[in-house]
Amino acid sequence: MSHEAIIKIEGLKKNYKLAEDKEIQILKGINLDINSTDFCIIYGPSGSGKSTLLHHMVGLESPTEGKIKIRGTDITKLSSEDRAVFRAKKFGMVYQLWFWVKSISVWENVALPLLIAGVRESDAKIAAMKSLEEIGMADYAYKKPMQLSGGEQQRIGMARALVNDPWIIVADEPTGNLDTHSADQVMQMLQKLNVSRKRTIIMVTHNLAYLPMATKEVAMRDGQIVSGASAVKQQIREELKEVL
Repeated sequence: MSHEAIIKIEGLKKNYKLAEDKEIQILKGINLDINSTDFCIIYGPSGSGKSTLLHHMVGLESPTEGKIKIRGTDITKLSSEDRAVFRAKKFGMVYQLWFWVKSISVWENVALPLLIAGVRESDAKIAAMKSLEEIGMADYAYKKPMQLSGGEQQRIGMARALVNDPWIIVADEPTGNLDTHSADQVMQMLQKLNVSRKRTIIMVTHNLAYLPMATKEVAMRDGQIVSGASAVKQQIREELKEVL
């Protein structure tokens, strides 16, 4: 099994300008390697920078300083258009909200990223059905998304994330709107994709109950990664337990 670093982040900093002469630093020199076999869970309190870090990993934002290499390609050197193309090909995105086109079927929603990219409808449908089959939802292909439960919709969202056969699945609070049973099903599916399907998984969450599933934990506070089994990391965990 390969243990290469599929994502390598070096000296990542992000500043936002608040006024003419004032900036706020959100990311403060992040260094992080994520291996191709990792199920990486990123956690921390609100405002710690975890979502900003995730957005930079997939090329949604440009850093103030630093490098982000995806299998050797430094995406910080790409134009916004080229980053968008790279993201569409190499990443699958699972969101807390699903953003369905409500008037079309499940398989058409799953195929939508391919159709937008110019793939023929017949080929896009084949890929969508294969993706739905992979997560055990092929029987729902001709239903409308809003006919499904929250847990079923999130699994359809995972099928959409898989339709382009990506290297990396990125999940931003994927269980945030789900009941416990549905959330556990989604997490089990993500774990299966990591272990059985050899997908790299990167997930942001507030729910520490899922940490045992992780092969790599990234705790964040104040725009930095908290390393080791430190007292600060334990404090973060206690704070998140109180929030939940």
